[in-house]
Amino acid sequence: MSLLPDPDSDDRELVYERDSSSSAIHTHAEGEGFFRPHRDVPFARAFVATAVTTMAIGIAASFGRARDFEALTSDAHVSKWSSCHDATTGNGALRRSLMEDDDAEVGQGLRMAQPFILAAALGAIGLGALALHAFQRHPRAATWGMIYAKAGSLFAMSIALASAGAIVPCVIFALLGGFFLYWMQRTSERVELVAKLLGAASASLKDNPHLITTSLIAGAGVVTSIIVFFFCIFAAFENGGIRPGDFATRSGDVCYDGPVGDALTQVVPCCEWRPDSWVPWYVTQVMLVAMWSWMIAAEIRTFVIGGVVSRWYFAPVGTTQFVGTTREFVGHAFGPSFGSLAFGGLVLTGVQILRNLNERLRRESRGALAILACVVTMIMDCVAELVETVTKFATIQCAITGESLCDAGREVTRLLKDNFLSAVRVWWLPEMILNMAAFFISVFYGTTVGIFVDIGDRFSQTTAISVGFIAGVSSLVVLGFLFSVLLTCVDAVFICYARDKDQNTVTKPDIVEIYDEVTEKTRDPIIAVEAAAATSRPRSQLPSEAGVVLQHPGAPTMAYGRPDNSR
Repeated sequence: MSLLPDPDSDDRELVYERDSSSSAIHTHAEGEGFFRPHRDVPFARAFVATAVTTMAIGIAASFGRARDFEALTSDAHVSKWSSCHDATTGNGALRRSLMEDDDAEVGQGLRMAQPFILAAALGAIGLGALALHAFQRHPRAATWGMIYAKAGSLFAMSIALASAGAIVPCVIFALLGGFFLYWMQRTSERVELVAKLLGAASASLKDNPHLITTSLIAGAGVVTSIIVFFFCIFAAFENGGIRPGDFATRSGDVCYDGPVGDALTQVVPCCEWRPDSWVPWYVTQVMLVAMWSWMIAAEIRTFVIGGVVSRWYFAPVGTTQFVGTTREFVGHAFGPSFGSLAFGGLVLTGVQILRNLNERLRRESRGALAILACVVTMIMDCVAELVETVTKFATIQCAITGESLCDAGREVTRLLKDNFLSAVRVWWLPEMILNMAAFFISVFYGTTVGIFVDIGDRFSQTTAISVGFIAGVSSLVVLGFLFSVLLTCVDAVFICYARDKDQNTVTKPDIVEIYDEVTEKTRDPIIAVEAAAATSRPRSQLPSEAGVVLQHPGAPTMAYGRPDNSR
C-alpha cells in the first residue's frame, strides 16, 4: 500500500493508492474513507440470527403467558391447598400485606427524597466531568489527586468507624490507607509514568469529544438491551402453572413443614409456580445472547475509539479538526467490521463464562480439591486475561486497517513481539489506580450524601441509606465509564506507537517520548537486553510488502507504513 500526493488536489487532501486488497488502512484526511470489504461475515449472521430468534421467542412467550400471573403467584393464593387441589380455605395473606406495608414506607420515603436523589445523580455526573477535565488539563495533579482521594477515603472511613466504636475495622482501614500511601510513594516514578500516559490519552479525547457521546450511546444501547432481555425472561417465566409445593403435613387448607402442633413447625406454601419445561433452556439462551450483545457493545466502543484515535495520531501536523471521523468509524463498526466485532464479542463472552466457572470452582471446592482448584483457576485466569488483552488490541488493529479479527490479532502480536513491547505489564497500574480510586471515591461520596440526608428528622434512616446507596452507585457508574474510555484511549495510542516503532518513524514526538519512557522502565531486564541487541544488529534484507507512506504536499515525507526490505 502507498499513499501519494495527487497533483490535482489541494494542500488539504491526502489521496491513497491501494497496493493490496487485504486491508484498508488509513482513510481520507477529511473523513472520506475507501471501501472496506466485509470481514468475518458468518459471525455477524450468527449473532443477528440468534438475537432475532431469541426476541421472537420472547414475544411469543408474552402472548402465551398466564394473564392472571400476579394473582396466581400471590402469597394468598399459593398458601392455599385449594389453589392446586380440591380445597377451599387457607391463609398467608398476612405476611404479604406486611411486606407491602414495608415496601410502601420505603417507596414513600424515596418519593419524598427525589430532589436529593436527583441532586446526587447530577453531582455524580459533575464529579466525573471534573475528573476528566482534570486529566485533560493537569494529568499529574489529577493522578496524584486520585491517589490521595483514595487514601483520604480510607482514613475518613477509619475515623467514622472509630466514632461508632468499631475499633478493629477502624485500625484495618487506617493501616490500609497508610500502606497504600507508602506503596505509592515508593513507586512514585511509575505513578509519574501513569500521569504522562493518561495525559497523552486525554489529549486525544480532548480533540475528539464525540467519543464520549458515542460511548454514552453504546451504554444506552446496553441498558435498552437489558430491559428487552429481562422482558423476554419474565415473559417466559409466566408460561407455566400452579403445582403442589414441598410441605410435610397439612391441616385443612394450611400446609406445614413439620408435624402439626410442634413448636418449631412453620406454615409453608401449599403450592408453587413452576414454569414450563422449555423455560430454563430459553433463559440460558437469553443470558448467553445478552452477554454476547453487551460484549459486542464494548467491542464497538473499543473499535470506534481505536479508529478515531489512530486518525488523530497519524493526522498531518497542525490538524485540529476531526469533523466526521467518529461518524465514519461508527459506520465501519456497524458495516464492514461488524462481523469482526461479533467475533470479538463471542470471544469475550467465552472469557467471561470461563471466569464465572473459575469463581464458582473456587467457592465450591473443599479440602485437597481446593488447592487443585486454586492452581487450575489461576492458570485459567491467566489464559483469560491473555485472550482478553489480545482481543482488545486486535479490535483496535481492526479499526485501523479493516482486517479480520484473526489477521489483526496475528499482526498486533507480531508488532509487539518484533518491537519488544509488553502488552500487559505496562497497563495494570493505570487501570488499578483509576478503578480503585473510582470505587473509594464513590463509597465516600455515597456515604457523605447519606449522612447529609440523615441530618435532622426529615427522612427515616432507611431512606437516607437508600439515597446514599443510589448516589454511590451513580458515582461509580459515571467514574467507571469515563475512566474506561480514558484507558481505551491509552490502549489505542499504544498500538499507534507500536506501528511507529515498527517502521522506525516518529509521528507525534511528544507522545512517542512518553511511551518510550514507559516501555523502557517497565520492560523485563532480559527483554531490554534483547531489544538493545536488536537495535545494534544490521537490518535483515528479507523482502516484505510495501508499506504505507504518508506524503503531504508542501511538507516533509513522514512514513508510518513498513518500508520495503525493512525486516
